[in-house]
Amino acid sequence: MLTMRSVRDYLTESGQVSLGDIALHFESSPEAARQVLDQWVAKGKVRRTEPSGGCAKAGASCCCASKPQEVYEWTGDGNPLRS
Repeated sequence: MLTMRSVRDYLTESGQVSLGDIALHFESSPEAARQVLDQWVAKGKVRRTEPSGGCAKAGASCCCASKPQEVYEWTGDGNPLRS
């Protein structure tokens, strides 16, 4: 089930995770996963990061067929149970 707690636990176990992987893991839409992630971002416990690798011309000049996915990582303290 996609809840703030379940997303927190998944991120602390997995490290950096793409939005698509989070949605797939919880069998939800990317939009629903993003809503939960946005709540954690607002609390300062999760940050959106740039995916490693990908196009060298990232940005407006990129002509890749698929743009990099949003990637999120847990940045909260070492004990997620206190968050």
